[in-house]
Amino acid sequence: MNSKKHLSFTSLISGLSAYLLKLPDSRRQFSINYSIHDTMLSGLACMYIQSPSLLAYQKDLMNKYNRCNLQTQFKIKGIPKETEMRDIIDSVSGEKLAPVFKDYLTRLQRNNELINYRFQGNKYLITLDGTQYFSSKTIHCDSCLTQETKDVVTYSHKVVQAALVNPLIKQVIPLMPEEIKNTDGSKKQDCEINAAKRLIPKIRKQHPRLSVIYLADSIYATSPFIKDLIEHDEDYIFRVKEGDHKTLFNTMKSLDFYKKETIDHSGRRFVYKWATEVKLNNSSDLKVNVLQLFIVTPQKDGSKKSTRTGVWVTNLDASCKNIEWLVKGGRSRWKIENECFNTLKNQGYQLEHNYGHGGKNLCFNFYIFTVLSFLLHQILELTDALYQKTRETCRTLIAFWQYVRVFFDIYIFDSWESMLYEIETVKRGPP
Repeated sequence: MNSKKHLSFTSLISGLSAYLLKLPDSRRQFSINYSIHDTMLSGLACMYIQSPSLLAYQKDLMNKYNRCNLQTQFKIKGIPKETEMRDIIDSVSGEKLAPVFKDYLTRLQRNNELINYRFQGNKYLITLDGTQYFSSKTIHCDSCLTQETKDVVTYSHKVVQAALVNPLIKQVIPLMPEEIKNTDGSKKQDCEINAAKRLIPKIRKQHPRLSVIYLADSIYATSPFIKDLIEHDEDYIFRVKEGDHKTLFNTMKSLDFYKKETIDHSGRRFVYKWATEVKLNNSSDLKVNVLQLFIVTPQKDGSKKSTRTGVWVTNLDASCKNIEWLVKGGRSRWKIENECFNTLKNQGYQLEHNYGHGGKNLCFNFYIFTVLSFLLHQILELTDALYQKTRETCRTLIAFWQYVRVFFDIYIFDSWESMLYEIETVKRGPP
């Protein structure tokens, strides 16, 4: 029950460890108690095991046995004190971790794990969305976004997160996020769209051979944003809403749509409609293809209820052969909310918990650690048979991580894999 060699937990952490060892450290050598390598991996370990008190338990193991799981599993030599850990992490730019996300995606590609994520030939779906992970009325830094309501200022941190998705696969593959922050000296606040405009060129540079279809919600469906994608030979499927695109929706009332219908096993009727070469708005010459989906559901009284579940614009050609697949692609935008953000906020990762704000990079780095931990878990769910079997034996995700924390905090294992094997054996019981 082994994973592919380069996608095992031990290999993934070893790669991260080797990279962190190369990061320059500008601190005075005689004043260094803990390395950037040990400190960053300690922060990641807390998020990976989903235990804010993890360092204290590992220090207890060190005091008793002179070794601990942070050493054996995470390649850490010295366990930093929490205050010093926050200070060091605050001093490291989050952008330094971008190559780690690139490395992990490259490993998935080289091991043919991304083949199933292909959408329409050799293209891949990348969904973009913004999320808030910190909010306070008192704690703030220079990078904080601000919102003033009735003389009360709320400070927050937000990001634009990109993730590779497929309609038929539960696991999502997060990419390096882009922070929405006020650091350019401008009085005008940074926003989600500006952050996305910075993020997309970075994705192009990091993954030049990745042919992308971008998914996003209605605020991205503007002429300047779409034209930039088209100029770079990139495709898109964007959700549109009437409140944001009144001209488009008024035009749609007089259009003759092509139509295709299907019926599922429960009797629901799926009505797909599409139109080509429709002007997005009156202020631009940009033309888009419009997709619609209506679901007609039989009611108990014999009547039928019709619901329009979405409207999308795209530059991709639609036809009877691919309309269902295009709509499935457009609808997979929600996976970044349900499978990613919802999991990070409500399934043990505690994304919105304030682990420390700092003055420079701390808050964003803790967000990156959380997403990076989630990425590691997603890779193991996709590729590691032992991880999959142990998760199945524990039945629920919550129970699985409860067992991991108990074993990690109390016993010492030579590797992550040996710990999983022990958990699986205990849960399975005697033959």
